[in-house]
Amino acid sequence: MRGQEIIKCPQCGGNKVRVSNITRDLGALTLFCAVTIIGIPLAVIFGFIWLFMKLTTKDNKQMVCEECKHRFHVNKTTFEQYKNAIKQNEASL
Repeated sequence: MRGQEIIKCPQCGGNKVRVSNITRDLGALTLFCAVTIIGIPLAVIFGFIWLFMKLTTKDNKQMVCEECKHRFHVNKTTFEQYKNAIKQNEASL
């Protein structure tokens, strides 16, 4: 399986990685807080944090190692190669 050899954890060298969903979860938390009047100040704070994270990680994808739980960034081209290799592996099965 070539897809699992493209991205490896820099800490432990493991090849079981997944995409981190922290920005998606923070966006959902922002919308959830914005529903109530009490939560609006929290929604504003979470919104600024979410926007900052989106802008700073624009060209990188955050990955999480399943073995050691280490979070690291990979560039967009490496992530695209990884995604295409996974699709090819699924298609061949």
